[in-house]
Amino acid sequence: MHRWSPLNDRQLVLLTRIGEGVDPVTSDTPELAVTAKALKERGHIVMPKEGGKWRAEITDAGRFYLQHGHHPDRPEPAPRKSRPANPEPGQPESDRPEPTAAAQRKPSARSVAKTPRPSPVAVGPALIAEVQQAGRFLRIPDPDEAVRARYRRAFDAARQFAPAGYHLKYSGRAKGDFFLGLLRVTGEDDTEWNRIRLARSRVITDLDDVIAAVTTDHSAFEVSDEVLPRVLSLLRLLAEQVLPLHGEMSVSKKRKQPRPLLTVHGRTYEIGFKERQKQVRYVPKKGDRRTYDWQRVTPAHRFEPSGELELQLAQQQGYNYGWKKEWGDTAKKPLEDQVGSVLRALKVRAEEQERARLEREAEQERARLGRETEQRRQQEERERQEAERRQLEAEQRERAQREWEAAVGVASIKAVDANRAELRCPPECGHRGSCCE
Repeated sequence: MHRWSPLNDRQLVLLTRIGEGVDPVTSDTPELAVTAKALKERGHIVMPKEGGKWRAEITDAGRFYLQHGHHPDRPEPAPRKSRPANPEPGQPESDRPEPTAAAQRKPSARSVAKTPRPSPVAVGPALIAEVQQAGRFLRIPDPDEAVRARYRRAFDAARQFAPAGYHLKYSGRAKGDFFLGLLRVTGEDDTEWNRIRLARSRVITDLDDVIAAVTTDHSAFEVSDEVLPRVLSLLRLLAEQVLPLHGEMSVSKKRKQPRPLLTVHGRTYEIGFKERQKQVRYVPKKGDRRTYDWQRVTPAHRFEPSGELELQLAQQQGYNYGWKKEWGDTAKKPLEDQVGSVLRALKVRAEEQERARLEREAEQERARLGRETEQRRQQEERERQEAERRQLEAEQRERAQREWEAAVGVASIKAVDANRAELRCPPECGHRGSCCE
């Protein structure tokens, strides 16, 4: 590894942070120490110590790298000499043909400048904004290797730009769909993230495969064969409209009846179609058999498919459908012209759910703060009562100590007086001094 070797994304992000000087890098961030030492070894930064703590400071070489994209000590690549493509073996060099002018003007492969990669400082916030716009869960359908590698590099640059209380995750490193998720650090999104991550092998996400599955078995829809082509075109139209919104249409492999699922704005809805029935006059034909053997009355009307469709979107919550909305053909607008209003309704629904979630989290936070305040109050009350008990015990011990000391003092005085009386009485006195004073 040379001093002029190019920096990786992590080192470039840290060097940019040090160069800006807004968020200092010191020994208080030990997770960045290894990367900072690598930059120091290449001369991009210095790490002076003061008071036992180091602080990273950018050097002129580091500023040069941020401006030009390479180290100032990087040697210029030497031009390669052009040679004949296939010189004949054994031919002396003097007899070999001179290189043409075109061959002399051909630039060396090493001298061709590579397209500079965008700065991680610009890539990171852009990717975070893209994930947030997709409802915090972004899906890139089966990208090629170049796009997959670009998203992996963008993920490395975007992790440190995640909003407070969130962290960024991805799935699909080598194959399949590429997923990015902006998850809450409290763990409330782990279940949804695991469902998305593990569902890659359980669902069909390719639109042509979804249409083929519904064409093969459309028993989940209450429609006739005559309107099935229109149902398929509506499904394709919905899928094409949600694709720019980072949405998708899928079919679960685990269900016997293929029922399409529409995912948009981070929410998943089950799609249903129903063909309206029209009442017509029943005209019995010759040779028609009765429906039942006991039937005596001929019905006057019967119901037939009308060709008019109703679209139903249902959002499942637990084991029940918590939200349903229907759209149908009208005299002025068929369903094909109502797709825009359908997507607007889903956006409003997602915004309402997001507001409800934020209000619920705010209420939970207020309740948590209330519980903590009450716990602190109770703790302070217990500490106050404990302090009063200890003070009372200390006063009782002090009072007992004073009483004991007073009693000892009185007893000592009496003992001294008695001793003095014994010393003043003559030996022949048997009254122990009181009568001889």
